[in-house]
Amino acid sequence: MPQFQMKDQYGQSYSDSSVKGKPVVLMGCFLRDLEICRKQGRKLYWKMQNLLWKDSSKVQFLLYLDFQETNKLVEDYLEESKTKQYESILLDRKGYLSVGLTKGESYLRIFNKSGKLISSSYQEQMDEDLIQEIYGILKKEI
Repeated sequence: MPQFQMKDQYGQSYSDSSVKGKPVVLMGCFLRDLEICRKQGRKLYWKMQNLLWKDSSKVQFLLYLDFQETNKLVEDYLEESKTKQYESILLDRKGYLSVGLTKGESYLRIFNKSGKLISSSYQEQMDEDLIQEIYGILKKEI
C-alpha cells in the first residue's frame, strides 16, 4: 500500500495507517477526470454495498483525485459541494498517489488486509463483469 495522508472534501483525514487491517479498494483520477471517477466510484461503491451486504464494512473504499493543480473555480465548486450528500473523495494535494494515473481513465487498485497489491487496472467504464470480478476478489479477502 502506498503511503499517503490526505483529507476528503469534508475535511475528514485518511492515511495508509488508518485503513490497515482491511482490504482496500483504491480508485484515483486526475482532477480533469472528476466525472469519470465520480460515476465509476459511485457505481462500484453502491454495487459492492449490495453484493457484500453484511460484510461491506469489512472493506475500505477510497476514491481520490490528484489535486495538485487546482484553481479557484474548482476550489469554489468544492466548497459549494460540501452541503451536498456526495460520496467522500480524497483530495491528493501533495501527489501521494499520483504515480500511475492516466488521462481519461480511473486507476483501480485492490490491496489485501496486509497492504499487498492484489489487483491493478485502468478503467474507462465500470461494467457488470468488472464489478463481479472485484466482488470475487473482495469476497476471498474478507
